[in-house]
Amino acid sequence: MADTYSNDGGPVVKRRTADDATLDKHLINNDTDDAVLDNLGIAPSKLERNFNIWSLMFMSFCTTVTWEAVASAAAQALTSGGSSSLVWGFVASALGAMLIALQYASMIPTAGGQYHYVSELSPLKYRRVFAWFAGWITMIGWVLCAAAGIFATAMQIQSWAILFSEGYVYERWHTSLIVIGLTTFYTVFAVYEIKRLHYLIFVAMFGHVFGYFATSIYLLVHVSPKNSAEYVFTDFTNLSGWESPGIAWSIGLMTSAIGFVGWDSSTHMAEEMTHAARDLPRTMLANIAVSGLLTFPWIIAVAFCITDIQGLLSGPVGRISPFAQLYYNVSGGNQAATIGLTSILPILGFCGTGSSIISATSRVIWAFARDGGLPSRFAQVGDRTKVPTNALVLTAVLISAISLIYVGNATAYYGISSACTLALIVSYAFPLFINVVWGFEHCTLPRGVFTLGRYHRPIAVAGLAWSTYLIIFLCFPTIYPVTAANMNYAVVVFAFGLLLAVVSWFTYGRTNYHGITHRLEGQRE
Repeated sequence: MADTYSNDGGPVVKRRTADDATLDKHLINNDTDDAVLDNLGIAPSKLERNFNIWSLMFMSFCTTVTWEAVASAAAQALTSGGSSSLVWGFVASALGAMLIALQYASMIPTAGGQYHYVSELSPLKYRRVFAWFAGWITMIGWVLCAAAGIFATAMQIQSWAILFSEGYVYERWHTSLIVIGLTTFYTVFAVYEIKRLHYLIFVAMFGHVFGYFATSIYLLVHVSPKNSAEYVFTDFTNLSGWESPGIAWSIGLMTSAIGFVGWDSSTHMAEEMTHAARDLPRTMLANIAVSGLLTFPWIIAVAFCITDIQGLLSGPVGRISPFAQLYYNVSGGNQAATIGLTSILPILGFCGTGSSIISATSRVIWAFARDGGLPSRFAQVGDRTKVPTNALVLTAVLISAISLIYVGNATAYYGISSACTLALIVSYAFPLFINVVWGFEHCTLPRGVFTLGRYHRPIAVAGLAWSTYLIIFLCFPTIYPVTAANMNYAVVVFAFGLLLAVVSWFTYGRTNYHGITHRLEGQRE
């Protein structure tokens, strides 16, 4: 095929030939990970490949924490759509997430993930600008996701103090202080003990599975009488104030949507995984498939056992930790049962999940800085630690700063928390949009072992349609009529992040950012 010049008169981009495709297949099938990266124009870094398919797959499970995430947000579905929104909304979310992941599994793995996919799928004329905004959106999503996950752990710990420490007075600054402490611990571990994370994540996975069975079995044994099957599968409860049943039910999907974000964590650790080109697609698809199939029975069990929604939401910790309130109510205030059954998130955090989510977030920042999107100091890898220390520190600082917002305004923080799901869904949708419009016409990346063949575009269309649907309702106010206190500030937070991306493009990116394609062009001239 003929060489093509960029529209701005830049270097020649050599189109892929049959020989290139043969070379790509040889590289991928022989699992020469550094050679695959070199073929993309990415020089091997000092990062060590400490993870294999099992440890990275388990890391993906434990950063997504599907049943735990749904548990923390179940109140939203139960008040906006009722049990049917919780049950069938979960099925829809699992299928939608699988459509998106199928597209990602067909791409060569890099730490930038969706940011790099946007860069490579975009037409040359728009490539730098599209990639810039994709990088920012992915960073925003992952920083907010890390903050939301650590906040959920902090609120779980604080709920125990509220329920069982006589005389304790709840203060928001206590939560922020716990978040900063947890973030510091997770970051120190991610900097100095990254090799141990490979082993510790197996312990976290055991806790994830054990908690799945313990929490559901306890409810099934102790709750009597239970809801009817008709209630579980068909109930429509609308306490949101929205008159439209469709709007209320769709808002309830926020609960299930939060259980299917973060599965791309393994993508961002890809350059630290052995046999990444072959095994990374398996980690992503297995995460969503297994989480969807196994969590669905858990969802049904819980739906049978939540018999008093008002009693759940009106309890002392019903808003900050609904499942702590649920087990407190079911156990009759038993301290051992309540703490034991709700200790999964803190246990997972200390057993690797906290450090995993911090690490994945830092790799997004590191990959963007490596391409010139941020100052080069954040692209440095420590000679001794073999991790991007500066990017990890920046991640911790940003999470700590976000936690301080909660001290001054709880409503503003909840907007930040819900914006994490919105930002990550937008980051997933961006490459799908480009695939739908241009396909692989402008792509210079070699294809992975896993391909969709002629179905890649129809699947991209379906995945984009699902993402668009979610994005619309993730921006809706959850309560009507809307006031300053109950407004959904997710769209405001996300818009502020986009404003930062626009300003930084004109002040920094337009002259300093070149992207992965710049290196690729230089290599393939």
